[in-house]
Amino acid sequence: MRLVQDWARITHPGLLLSVLTVDHRLRPEAAAESNQVADWAGKLGLPHATLAWEAEPKPATGLQAKARAARYGLMADWCRKEGAGALLTAHTLDDQAETVLMRLSRTKSPDSLAGIRPRGAWDDMPLIRPLLGVRRDALRDYLLSLEQPWIEDPSNADPRFERVRVRKALAVPGTHDVSPERLAALAERSGRAAEMLERMARRWIDLWLREEEAGVCHVALADFHGLPAALKARILGRIVSRYGGGQGEP
Repeated sequence: MRLVQDWARITHPGLLLSVLTVDHRLRPEAAAESNQVADWAGKLGLPHATLAWEAEPKPATGLQAKARAARYGLMADWCRKEGAGALLTAHTLDDQAETVLMRLSRTKSPDSLAGIRPRGAWDDMPLIRPLLGVRRDALRDYLLSLEQPWIEDPSNADPRFERVRVRKALAVPGTHDVSPERLAALAERSGRAAEMLERMARRWIDLWLREEEAGVCHVALADFHGLPAALKARILGRIVSRYGGGQGEP
């Protein structure tokens, strides 16, 4: 909130900023915390809105993932209704490292290992994460320099959640042979690899796919079989998306 206001004041005078807080209705303290954020925003001259996740009962399993989907859905809906051009979040390099380390145990896909992307979308609302290159401690130091308090979510210390366990493991020297910076670098390289595969797949389809009639296509198998496995998978995915009745982008 403080950083974006400073950035806008210097580079985009007159840009309208709003602050959103999501109350997931999971903790009784959340209402007071939302009011505190509203007070901080008001002192900076920024409008604030609290959005509540009203779903009852709350999910018994997969709570963090479902809360995340609800959170982004609420914020994206608010942005559309209010005419906002983008939604900004304060994910850090540490968040990126935790995401990549969790995914390393499940997949080697460059799309997955790309982790949190600097730019994306949620329900067609542009989503921007400008602080992915900044360590969490650096943000805390910045707030301390401004004498600006902040609120720690107790769920960030709850070992029931995988992310919390990964975070604590990364904080122990020698637990992993990789640092948060190296994990974030892996995410960046994986993102570039995924983008390259996507461009190559689009180019190959433009060159070699032939549509004989609506909904029917042909490809040259001899040319297809000689491709790397990752590129073949990407091409097939796009063909299935276009001709298999799915909802993906052609």
